[in-house]
Amino acid sequence: MGKVIHDIPVLQIVGYKNSGKTTFIKKVIRQLSNEGYRVGVIKHHGHGGSPDMIEPGDTDTAQFQNEGAYMTAVEGEGILNIKVNGCYSIHLDQIVMMYKLIPLDVILIEGYKKAHYPKFLMARDNQDLMELLDQCVNVVGVITDRMEEESEFLIFQTSQAAEFTEYIKEKFFKRR
Repeated sequence: MGKVIHDIPVLQIVGYKNSGKTTFIKKVIRQLSNEGYRVGVIKHHGHGGSPDMIEPGDTDTAQFQNEGAYMTAVEGEGILNIKVNGCYSIHLDQIVMMYKLIPLDVILIEGYKKAHYPKFLMARDNQDLMELLDQCVNVVGVITDRMEEESEFLIFQTSQAAEFTEYIKEKFFKRR
C-alpha cells in the first residue's frame, strides 16, 4: 500500500513563555473537536532537556526501547503512542509529515518560532510583537490584548478564541 499524504492545513501560534499560547490553543481545540473536526497538535518543548514521558518500565514497549529500539509504537483501542529515541532533534517538517498520514482536519503548532508555516504571534505588548517579528517569518496575524497602533496583520484578542476558530474554519476547511 502506498503512502497517503493528506493536504492538511498547518497553522502555528508562537510567543514567549507564559504568553497564553497553550490556554488559547486549548480553547480552539475544544471548539473544533466539539464540532467534529479532528485537530492534531504539535508542541515545541523549548525549556531545555527532553519532554517528560511516562512509560512504565515493565511494558513490552519500554523493554524494546531499553534494548535500543530507535522508534517504537503501540496501538490499541484507537490510541497510538509513538516514541523516537534519537541522538538528534527531529525536524518539525518530519513531524508534520507523520501527522499528515492521519486523516486530520488541521494541524496546530505551538512554538517553533523559526519554522516556515503560517503563524500567529501571541504578543503580550508591542515590545513582544516587535521582538517576535524580528524572529519569525510567514506571520499572518497577532493574538493580543494590547495593540497600541494599527497593524497590517489580522488581529484577535486573547478572549476571541471562538472568532479565531471561525477564521480557521472559513479560511482552511471545505464545507461539510
